[in-house]
Amino acid sequence: MAPGDGHVMEAFRRGRRVATRIVHVALRPVRRAARVASLVLERTWQAGLAGRRAAGDPAAMQEVIDSLPNVVPVNFAFMRGLGDPRLNVMIPGMAMWAMSGGPNTALNLTYRLAEAGVPVRYISTDIPPDADHDPLWEHLQTVSGVQKRLDNVDIVNGRSAVAATKIARDDIFFGTAWWTVQMIKHALPEMRLKRFFYLIQDFEPGFYPWSTVHALALETYDLDYTPIVNEALLLDHLVEHRIGRFAEPRFAAAGMSFDPAVDSELFHADDRPATDERTLLFYARPDAPRNLFELGLVALKRAADRGAFSSGRWNLHSMGERDLRPARLSKDVVITPVEWLTYREYARLLRGSDVGLALMLSPHTGYPAIEMAACGMCAITNTYSVKTGDRLRAISPNIDAVPPVAEELVAAIERAVAAAEADGTRKGGCSLPSSWDDVFDGLVPRLVEAIALAQRGGGADGG
Repeated sequence: MAPGDGHVMEAFRRGRRVATRIVHVALRPVRRAARVASLVLERTWQAGLAGRRAAGDPAAMQEVIDSLPNVVPVNFAFMRGLGDPRLNVMIPGMAMWAMSGGPNTALNLTYRLAEAGVPVRYISTDIPPDADHDPLWEHLQTVSGVQKRLDNVDIVNGRSAVAATKIARDDIFFGTAWWTVQMIKHALPEMRLKRFFYLIQDFEPGFYPWSTVHALALETYDLDYTPIVNEALLLDHLVEHRIGRFAEPRFAAAGMSFDPAVDSELFHADDRPATDERTLLFYARPDAPRNLFELGLVALKRAADRGAFSSGRWNLHSMGERDLRPARLSKDVVITPVEWLTYREYARLLRGSDVGLALMLSPHTGYPAIEMAACGMCAITNTYSVKTGDRLRAISPNIDAVPPVAEELVAAIERAVAAAEADGTRKGGCSLPSSWDDVFDGLVPRLVEAIALAQRGGGADGG
């Protein structure tokens, strides 16, 4: 770390500590259930448990024996005669504050399945759903484009302290994150149909250090499921590295995958007046380690030290979390957070910006880098595994992907800044689908057929 880098990091951390302490205290009563923010909560749980063990609390060891971290099985009551079999979609939080890219994609796909005739039930696995369901129904319609409230869809509380969640033995499960799949695993012995559907949207074991949690996440890829993988790059990573059942050629070949849509109505290059000002956006998520916050911030500081922004024409902003704070990168350069934006406001910000830094240590591209590139920004991101520079440039020539090394990132920032200062014109472009209709119009019929085949006992992937 270069001299002064630590001061920049501390400026961000100071503002974060107060908010983090407040969040930890507020979430303590539901610590073992609220896994939407699984990394933050897992660290809190482990630290508290260690402290109690050190203090000689006998209940602390019993807590380890009684449950695995991040896995609290839903209290199911298994029975027959509950009507038509349903697709039980395990969603960590059916609450508006818990909605983000991953859950939204799961809701988008499964609500379309309901429109195609599949009875769907959303089980909120980690937290109770919002008491007022009306905003949730509106959200389901908005994210899916199915502009009606469907009669074959229910929203239920999987975390009720008083009532078990009734499950028909002929139902089918649909997992949306690794810990929801562990919950499904606990229920399968009671089910007639042992195979489930698994929406895989990242290599989730990589979210954790080598640990019990890492092992639990990795185990889910060895279970009996039909995979639905969000992004061809991620599927290629799972196959190339022989992860779980993806080591089986027949299983890998039969799996379903899709590339995410980038809404061309929102993410495109705008014509804008000539201006001397330029804007750099840093996708900054200190509490999501895979987004390489520290590495990105240090690269920006070193670029500032080398004079990348010395023209005085640059506004530098951070975004991605609510509690970000300003930080001084050099004597004359300060990076300031933008306020929390709606999705449309976020897209408008990208259309009016020039350079983006959005890192993701994962085989998944990450949506921000793609959306930045579609808006004509120079989108700087990192390579990883099968996510090479050539494959990312095939998605958009506006993506500059380099190894996750500070010096490489500094050079990329300098290239992007120089190009933006030399030529203010921008051209958007992205090879991914421009609407979710394009993505799911072909996938939904395949899934409907696979669900029907599974219910007839024929398996869902031919494996």
